Amino acid sequence: MQKRHAFVLVPFVLWMSVVSAQNPQAARDSYDRGLRNFARGDFDDAITDFTRAIELSSGAMRDRRWDQGWNGSSTTTKSQASDSITIIDPVIAAAYANRGLARYRKGELKEAIADCDRALAIHPGLLQIYKNRSAMRWDLGDRNGAIADLNQILRKNPRDALALAIRGSMRVDLRDLDGAIADFEQAIALEKRNAEFHCSLAEARHAKGDLAGALRDYDRAIELNPRFAWALLCRATAFQARGEYARALDDLNRAIELEPGSAKAYGNRGIIKLHLGHDADAARDLAECLRLDPGLRPQLERIIQKEKSQRGQP
Repeated sequence: MQKRHAFVLVPFVLWMSVVSAQNPQAARDSYDRGLRNFARGDFDDAITDFTRAIELSSGAMRDRRWDQGWNGSSTTTKSQASDSITIIDPVIAAAYANRGLARYRKGELKEAIADCDRALAIHPGLLQIYKNRSAMRWDLGDRNGAIADLNQILRKNPRDALALAIRGSMRVDLRDLDGAIADFEQAIALEKRNAEFHCSLAEARHAKGDLAGALRDYDRAIELNPRFAWALLCRATAFQARGEYARALDDLNRAIELEPGSAKAYGNRGIIKLHLGHDADAARDLAECLRLDPGLRPQLERIIQKEKSQRGQP
């Protein structure tokens, strides 16, 4: 019942831009109000506010003349092909990026990606937006596009450990285990004390069948963070695969102490107890697993049926 940790998903941290002093107060107010609504989880109003900030800032930009001068964090470039002036305003880019995040939270993936596209067209140097768009593309099923965004980040900053780890996690899901392991190893070389990176490397080794290597990396993750419940759960599955049930149960007991709401920890513990013939205890754990996450029922029933078949039970 092992499943990848939430770490594999891109963290959608709200990106905040420095608001240029050149923007009208009404645009700044709308932008700030959008941030507050986003933080409250009011995504509809956040979208309205960010849209208003974009409209007001865009209108102010159209009204300004080149010879009025620009300062603050806005920049200007002159096209070599013509006399036209392109004004890059980070406030508009930020509003598009954050509106995209609000749309993502509402499940509007195509619209969210379109907003990221607009933000990057204005300010292509904002690497966080590539990470956001990568996750959006992944969720939409565009695997190649998701990895292309991470590749773009890593071309600009090869030392972005998080981008390496995210790409590694995507490669695990694509069964490119060698590529995933290489990405996690590079990420760890950059952040040696990151317990999640070590755990992700262990999961990739585990998926490849290298239980000894996986246990070594799980051990390191737990050494770095003794309260890392997911690493304990994953290490338990490695012990279980090696038939070391007592050690697996010890890890699962500890994982449940740390995270009493972990359905998978209860499920895995129940399966081991069932295998060991502790049927009453197993039934309690499996019932708790399903109470916490009813969606695990089909997977759990398949495992239980397989266990019963091995025991010669109908």
